[in-house]
Amino acid sequence: MKPDPGDRALVLAARTAAAAGVLSCVAVIPLHRWTAARAEITDLYLADLVLGTVWPAVGALVASRRPRNRAAWLLLLTSVIGPYLLLSHYAAIDALIRPLPGAAFGAWVAAWGFIPYWLCVPLLPVLFPDGHAPSRRWGLFAKAIATAGGCAALAAMFHPGGTDISPRVVNPLGVESLAVPLGLVTMAGSYVTLLIGTLGGVACLVGRGRRATGVERDQLQWLMLGGLVMGVSLGFAGLYSAGEHTTEIALSVGLFALPASIVVAVLRHRLFDIEAVLGRSVVYTLLCGFVLAVYAMAVMWLGRLAVGSGIGYPLVGAAAVAVAAGHGTVTRWVELLLFGHRRDPYAVVSRVGRQVAPASEPVEALQRLVGALRRELEVPYVAFTGPATEVVSGEPPHGWHTVPCSALGQDLGELHVGLRHPGERLLPQEREAVAEVAGRAAALAYAAGLVQDVAASRARIVAAREEERRRLRADLHDGLGPVLAGTAHQLDALARRLGRAGHEEWAAQLRGQRDRVKAAVGDLRTVVQGLRPPVLDQLGLPGALRELVSGYETPACSHLIAPECAEVPAAVEVAAYRIAAEAVNNGVRHSAAGSLRLLAEVVEGLFVLTVEDNGCGLPARARAGVGLRSMRERAEEVGGRLDLLPVPGGGTMVRAVLPLKE
Repeated sequence: MKPDPGDRALVLAARTAAAAGVLSCVAVIPLHRWTAARAEITDLYLADLVLGTVWPAVGALVASRRPRNRAAWLLLLTSVIGPYLLLSHYAAIDALIRPLPGAAFGAWVAAWGFIPYWLCVPLLPVLFPDGHAPSRRWGLFAKAIATAGGCAALAAMFHPGGTDISPRVVNPLGVESLAVPLGLVTMAGSYVTLLIGTLGGVACLVGRGRRATGVERDQLQWLMLGGLVMGVSLGFAGLYSAGEHTTEIALSVGLFALPASIVVAVLRHRLFDIEAVLGRSVVYTLLCGFVLAVYAMAVMWLGRLAVGSGIGYPLVGAAAVAVAAGHGTVTRWVELLLFGHRRDPYAVVSRVGRQVAPASEPVEALQRLVGALRRELEVPYVAFTGPATEVVSGEPPHGWHTVPCSALGQDLGELHVGLRHPGERLLPQEREAVAEVAGRAAALAYAAGLVQDVAASRARIVAAREEERRRLRADLHDGLGPVLAGTAHQLDALARRLGRAGHEEWAAQLRGQRDRVKAAVGDLRTVVQGLRPPVLDQLGLPGALRELVSGYETPACSHLIAPECAEVPAAVEVAAYRIAAEAVNNGVRHSAAGSLRLLAEVVEGLFVLTVEDNGCGLPARARAGVGLRSMRERAEEVGGRLDLLPVPGGGTMVRAVLPLKE
């Protein structure tokens, strides 16, 4: 899709504004030193330079991928700090050293150019991370704060008197007759934006963070951490008065923390899809920032001790040497902080292995492996697909990296690793980790296949056994049983005839043979009944299930049995009946339920049996007894599963899902 021309213009505007702000801050450092050596002006603070460089740079990076995100443009408001400082010094040179053309404009900007920063702190927690307020109420709050800040800026534009750079640099547009009301408006605007606005922004952030889930919650927590560091640093700077330099460092750390937390949220959670842009920039930004900070401190602090001396230049050179020597260490530290362990293949494999270890069977282990790999690499999607096994974690992205999985000379499937954004290529370290994990996935898939083969074989054996039992029961009940019963009657009749004929001895022997045949008939009946429940052959499965829940007053029992349940394999018949009998018995005897319901249906080739009651429910630490183990084993014998679930509002649900086909 072609990019929107309007978005391209916004990106260009954002980058231009950030570049102008950063370059102005860089230019003001030597200008301040030159001016301070010739006139008395206010000190140039490192905190102002952090505010005028780091904040707009982060805003431009965010806007480069989401140009219509309001949070990005809120950060870009601070790009006026650099021109404000530069124009203030220009006006100071005009007023204190020598006349300069256009200095009146600089003096006017010096009267109000610091105010746009007031809007960033209260509004950023409201608009982060998607650029929208979380509700209409917070949207009205943001508009009120913006209005208060705008009124303060407008009042400051015409307030008479000196400026921050020097009392002798006065506002050329100041209206003396309105000095008091304009001052009150400016002061009220500062209190509303910085005090009430900040408290409201914190409340909004905390509330939104508590309601958020998943990635958004993590992103908001990063912003909370940055805001906490900023608050502590600013509070320390306001209360701790041991030294001017200590206070300035605390202010700088606080103002650096908030945009740094946004950068970490972007990198770690793919907030604006700019990881590719920022990944290689963070290290160089930190190193360059270190050199600039050393240079600024050398100019501002050492210059006070020895104006015109060259002591700052060796210090900057030493900083450059330190940067060159510590580049590798800083790179590793930044990668660990921002990217986790995903760039260390051995660490990834080790951490994935530890998360797989607690699994109890191969499919669960494969699920844990796929999920752990997605978390460790911080990708949106990982999946293993094979002929008999498919495990997925995450949502499918626009593309993925595929690695074949083979073990013992067999191709067992593929491991798909989703890309963080279209066109991305995994790093060599990440590909190495994926290849190693793919080998483990293949071994687990092979083991899962063996387990499935064993389970399928057992299900076939059980099905064949039950079919054979049903056939034997029918043959014995309808064939051998009646033959033996008829033989016993014939022997009894013959014994009576011999007794009437006077052959009592022979008659007694025949009666003995008759009794043994009757005993054999009883034993045969016991064997027949033990082969499978007789009620299944007498009433069929639907009738047998209805029989289970009939005759109870407490609990009141009901049933809903689909007609398709009459035609199921023998093994499923027996398993379903035995599970239902145990579940109904437990519900009647142990649940103290007022009602119990039995449902049976066939859904997409699966026989689904549900027994649900409204009783006392499951105990907090339920232990599987003989009945529960027996139900689970009967379900697994035919390739099914048994679930024991709580019912909302109280009660227990036993659900068995049994396949009808092998």
